[in-house]
Amino acid sequence: MEYRRIIDVDIREFDRKTFEKSLEWLSDPEIRALTLTPESDRESKEKWFENLKDREDYYIRSVWRDEDPIGVLGIKHITDSDGEAWAYIGEKKYWGKAIGMEMFQYLIDYAVSIHLESLYIKFIKSNHFSYKIGKRFGFEVEEDKSNGDLITMRRFL
Repeated sequence: MEYRRIIDVDIREFDRKTFEKSLEWLSDPEIRALTLTPESDRESKEKWFENLKDREDYYIRSVWRDEDPIGVLGIKHITDSDGEAWAYIGEKKYWGKAIGMEMFQYLIDYAVSIHLESLYIKFIKSNHFSYKIGKRFGFEVEEDKSNGDLITMRRFL
């Protein structure tokens, strides 16, 4: 897919530095609401981070600008056929810079490389960016899975 690259970013391993930044980002009420992230204590977050290396149903990477992490992306609930794609940019000064396009292209390419049949995304109705990027990448609303304030979109690969 063609998109205009505004700034250069790198997609790297999700490391301790990005984990620590993500704790900051997800303490922001706006980011937490947009990402549907529940509040939890530090101990449970540490346990989640430590268990990532043993999980086959979860893929996570970080987005860097120069030497600073600025966002996170991944696929969770990975099965033999599908997974839930997600991404967010934690550094708000990078919102609207087309980084989300690069993030979703990366996730789609990864899903194809592991032979998934489809990807889906879930987001709240007020998250217009998620809807817009989903449509741009060929995701379609699943009417039977969207309810209340939550929308589910799927793209077959």
